Amino acid sequence: MPSSEPTRCDAVILAGGRAEAALAQRAGTPLRALFPYRGSTFVERVFQAVRGCERVGRIAVIGPPELRRIPALSAADLLLQERDSLTTNLFTALEALQPQGKALITASDNPLLSPSAFDDFLRRAPAEAAVAYPILPHAKFLEEFPGAVNVPIALRDGVWIGGGCILIEGRAVPQLRRAVERALAARKSKWKMARLLGPLFVLRFALRLLTVEQVEARAAQVAGLEFRFVRDCAPQFPIDIDDTTDWDYLQEWTRRRAEK
Repeated sequence: MPSSEPTRCDAVILAGGRAEAALAQRAGTPLRALFPYRGSTFVERVFQAVRGCERVGRIAVIGPPELRRIPALSAADLLLQERDSLTTNLFTALEALQPQGKALITASDNPLLSPSAFDDFLRRAPAEAAVAYPILPHAKFLEEFPGAVNVPIALRDGVWIGGGCILIEGRAVPQLRRAVERALAARKSKWKMARLLGPLFVLRFALRLLTVEQVEARAAQVAGLEFRFVRDCAPQFPIDIDDTTDWDYLQEWTRRRAEK
């Protein structure tokens, strides 16, 4: 008989990064992971959301030395010193963790994440996908977060917005790293990016002629890995606090929720 136990995965929380001056002044610290929210820090809230997932086993957290002063993070299986970039942090954590199956990757700049949001995403992510990413219709996101300025993507089959986490197959990490490095090398040149994705794909994307399935297929071709979107995920996923506009929106949204 097939096991009724949920498929387990490991997790990486990317907790590095510094805020620009205006946002640091609002939050009271330049360390994004230590931004305060409702009596806790962002990274503590994300850690508790991941730790509360029935499907998550080991957790690695990578960020500044100040994270070692947070008692809650002592429950992390690995607490790693951040490196010089987001990409280096990601692959440093994965190398240290050595996931044998899947690995959930999430940032620490969203204090609204919950165990149920992660578990729903992990439960519905296709087992055959080397890379899975949560999306939902932009209209559904705005129902929960009216007026939020997070940028959606318009395709032929709808307007979509994605979340700040990803699920990857551990065995695919070396190939994924090569794909990420290729994308980063091309990101500052429209010509290089067009060559990477293909000029016809870029044109069809600009004209909103592509569907979700076609974007999945092209991403799989570029990366050389099975790539899948997981639709209708929790509306909390796209939230991230990158600037003062995001910070002010979070405070106002929280105030309105408290008044209901």
